[in-house]
Amino acid sequence: MKTPTWLDSSAILTLLCAEPGTEIVRDCLERAERKSHTVLISTLSLTEIVSSIARVHGEEVAREDIRLINEMPVQFLSPTAEDCAIAGWLRAKHKLSTADAIIAAQAMSAKAELIHKDPELESIPNLKQLKLPYKKTRH
Repeated sequence: MKTPTWLDSSAILTLLCAEPGTEIVRDCLERAERKSHTVLISTLSLTEIVSSIARVHGEEVAREDIRLINEMPVQFLSPTAEDCAIAGWLRAKHKLSTADAIIAAQAMSAKAELIHKDPELESIPNLKQLKLPYKKTRH
């Protein structure tokens, strides 16, 4: 069985905002479209994506982006009680945000490779991950 891909909120935002790493996310989605690959997203990511897009680009753009996401060849999964408990341990041990901890726990549960651009996730052992190019920090 092939390893599924789990797209973090940051990976979806990379695609929507045409940031470096877009081609990696697009390739995963194209393989999913051909039914040769499974791509998963946490329902929790929708909260982060809508919030980020609406804050920067406005409500209308956010609504259009949600429509685009809903048309993507992905499976949305909600966190289980077990995912949330594991996320609590990850959050305590690795100082993650609640959303990042839950998404990482879900990816681990699904035995998926998490595609992201969150340096905080690098410290999690046993998390298969592919790091997209991180945003340059401004000084």
